[in-house]
Amino acid sequence: MNVDFTTPEDELWEEFNQAATLPARRVEILYSFGHREAWNFPIKEPMKYWMPALEMARENQLVREWVEVTEAITREYIMNQHEYELAIEMANEGLGLIPELAFDLEDRVSQAHLTWGKAVAYDNLEKYPEALAFFNLGSRMYANVGNDILANVLASASAFIHTQLDEHDEAENMLPAIREFFIQKEDLARVAYCDLISAIVMMHKGQYQEALELALEVKSVEKQVNKLDSGTLRWVAKAYFYTENYGEAVAHYRQAIKMASKKPDRDYKDVVKATLGLAEVYAAQGKTKEAAAARFDAKVMDKRLKKPRLTNSAKAIKEVEQLRAKGEYDLAIQLTAELVQESSEAGDISLRLRAECEHIITNFLKEDYEGVASTWEAMPRATLELHDELVIKIKNMVCHSLAKLGRVQEASELNNQVLSDIRVAQNKQEQAYAFENRVEIESDPNEKKKHISYAIETNLEAQNPDRALKITRKFRDQY
Repeated sequence: MNVDFTTPEDELWEEFNQAATLPARRVEILYSFGHREAWNFPIKEPMKYWMPALEMARENQLVREWVEVTEAITREYIMNQHEYELAIEMANEGLGLIPELAFDLEDRVSQAHLTWGKAVAYDNLEKYPEALAFFNLGSRMYANVGNDILANVLASASAFIHTQLDEHDEAENMLPAIREFFIQKEDLARVAYCDLISAIVMMHKGQYQEALELALEVKSVEKQVNKLDSGTLRWVAKAYFYTENYGEAVAHYRQAIKMASKKPDRDYKDVVKATLGLAEVYAAQGKTKEAAAARFDAKVMDKRLKKPRLTNSAKAIKEVEQLRAKGEYDLAIQLTAELVQESSEAGDISLRLRAECEHIITNFLKEDYEGVASTWEAMPRATLELHDELVIKIKNMVCHSLAKLGRVQEASELNNQVLSDIRVAQNKQEQAYAFENRVEIESDPNEKKKHISYAIETNLEAQNPDRALKITRKFRDQY
């Protein structure tokens, strides 16, 4: 699929909402919105577009689009959400759509991308045998599609995994060919990474001074090409530790922690590793209190990495409904706000949407129209379109709120969406509310009179004569 970074958002949404727009194009629009969101600093929430794109691709059996969306979601789970088990599940879903012996080049490239994703996820889960198997497989896949650069990138990752498995000879044997390839490509950062792995092998062999010298060279090269990362600083610190230069070891571990803690690419796993390394240095210095404090900090951070999945979401939504029925709107709003936050942290897009809908309903009943509008602006609207039982009701409430706030043009556009949606006829009461909204928005007296009649008739069809009578009384002296 093509990623569109230039077409105005309003134009894309207008195209998305047209009845004639094909499902494949709608998926592509959501896919583009997700990529735009991925570059939206400091808040990046591409999943609010990619998850509904995934559902749409599944529902319509759009295999190529389906595969490409799984690639994007796998990458997002790994790079930003640190949900490695979910990344493996998503990669497996994508791989399951591609024939094992694929002939189509796009399919083979996707196989390689998704296999790479699985390898990285297993690496982060510290399941090194699985990571090694998929890095090796991915490297061969890239070679088979003519992408020698990524083939060697994954091969270097395999060499590193060998060090984690204490297979240092295997790592050492792999490195010369990979290093030579990147020298030919003049890719100094990749050459430096090969040298870092060599330094790790040296440390294992007890060649600490040589390892330190090489690690410092790596640090210097990475600084020159603006590629220095916290991982390199950790290994420099480790080399200083082995040479018993504890002052430099502490300084480099602290630098690693500072770098790994920076937004937007914060890496909590590296913070944990560097903090544990710092504890090791303090212990060697006999600083038992400092060592204990560092271990405690690492433990706290490690818990932060293990985000719990929300299992009692249905119970929480039920509690919101009960509070609302009692008229305890403030408590209900507080609970829905907590649910939005927790579901966002847990990566549960479906629960987040439901919580935001409950937030809108509660604010609407409280007549807090600003609260309705602000929640609407923040919520993943593309996901809402997939929920037939909610979409019309929520749009009607938002439309009414926007009109009350004097945002008539926005209210009119949303009301047009509702009245042109085939789902509105499935719920006569919501259809009646939509006609009532039209009456409030419409400035043309003839159109207003016509929609008053529609609202009365539809309320009667919805078996709500009291509301029909209320509308009649309200407008009988005017039209």
